[in-house]
Amino acid sequence: MDRISFLPDDFLLHILSLLPTKDVLKTSVLSKRWRNLWKLVHKLEYIDINSNAEHWKIVQFVDRSLLLNKAQVLESLHFKLDRQCKDVDIGFWIRFAVERGLRELNFDYCFTIRKPSRLPQSLFTCVTLVALKLKNVSLVDAQFPVCFKLLKTLHLVEVIFRDDESSRKLLSRCPVLEVLVLERAIHDNVATFSVMLPSLQRLVYDSTGLKDAALLMYTPSLKYFKIVDFSYECMVENMPEIVEAHVAVTCSNITDILRSLVPLKRLLLCLPSESPFPTGTIFHQLVHLEFCTCVTEWDLLISMLHHSPKLRSLKLNETHGHFSEVPTFHWDEPSIVPETLMFVLETLEWRNYRGGDRERQLATFILNHSRRLKIATFSPHISRLNRLKVKYKMIKELAHSSRGSTECELVFG
Repeated sequence: MDRISFLPDDFLLHILSLLPTKDVLKTSVLSKRWRNLWKLVHKLEYIDINSNAEHWKIVQFVDRSLLLNKAQVLESLHFKLDRQCKDVDIGFWIRFAVERGLRELNFDYCFTIRKPSRLPQSLFTCVTLVALKLKNVSLVDAQFPVCFKLLKTLHLVEVIFRDDESSRKLLSRCPVLEVLVLERAIHDNVATFSVMLPSLQRLVYDSTGLKDAALLMYTPSLKYFKIVDFSYECMVENMPEIVEAHVAVTCSNITDILRSLVPLKRLLLCLPSESPFPTGTIFHQLVHLEFCTCVTEWDLLISMLHHSPKLRSLKLNETHGHFSEVPTFHWDEPSIVPETLMFVLETLEWRNYRGGDRERQLATFILNHSRRLKIATFSPHISRLNRLKVKYKMIKELAHSSRGSTECELVFG
């Protein structure tokens, strides 16, 4: 017998729990030691099920592996379905798992040609759930009240609701929720998504493709916030515990969003051209700023430098690639140099550097006035990598520019 077979059941079950269920069942033929071990695995994962198999064979496989499972508690059930499945079959699988004390459900319905799948009502009263991740699912028929008293992680990706009220009710029944991911569907029947969760610590919100949507937030415990929102309004309350945020928005009240983020330490910012900086706002704790250069003009960056007294690390990056081949920026050298540049900034990283006049002027300005800068890294735009002459010219221009710090190391990626 092989050495691994002498390991205790707990060790072997842990190994099996890391495999897709279709592979777990194959271990039953290894020896008598393995014959029934697969029935005790507490994590079931149905991913990449043979798409060429007949539908009834797929259903039979899932039915058999679920019904024969003897684990005391079914910790996790993960479906990634890339073929059409009947709601009645999906409902049976999930109801069975709920009856087994299911703690985590990850349901990813990739078969987008068909309408979103509908899930059984028993799921929404599953008091043992700790994590629930849904993709391409309809909750139009979900009945309230919902009860998720232990739920800490909730992912809603391309989920369809009945209306604004149903989405609000769902979140209101998650009293201890800590992580929420919302990637909205274009026709999800929700005009204003209300996230009123005092316990929430991480929020990812993406409304790409929606123009008339709105987000309403009350999340006083939030520590991490990522938002990609090109709609018209995002209403936020103060977030006194916020540590890190990724903000790419075009909504009308950008100044309110920036004010709510004042306590954070790390910030990625991508805003439309001529976005105003909120008067009197100071980012007292900000130490790392990643500033997107795809549409924003430099005035906002200079304002951020003026109002971030502890900023040690600055990264510039054309994150979303919105530019034409040679973007143009408004740039007037500030009459007052930000003290952050002169006394605090230690690292500069510029990715997708194009070397145009205005980019070069800004790079020269930062290098010239940053007295404590230790390293400045420039990585040319990918479309220019094979243009050796252009790259050499950019390197030469920056290498010969004056530097305020005698210790600054110039690196070209």
